[in-house]
Amino acid sequence: MAKNQEETIDRLAQQVEADLEISYEKKDLKAQRELIKQQLYDGSKKLKHTVPKGKRI
Repeated sequence: MAKNQEETIDRLAQQVEADLEISYEKKDLKAQRELIKQQLYDGSKKLKHTVPKGKRI
């Protein structure tokens, strides 16, 4: 029974680690996009005019 619990705990820990990695990757991408948008933004001009139509940042 203790061995089953250990296996269950190990499996859950691996799942949580995988979920955290995905979450961190998403946060990194969001931060990167925000940084790019800030660099492209020129107070007097709107961002949509600096990025070609149909392209996503």
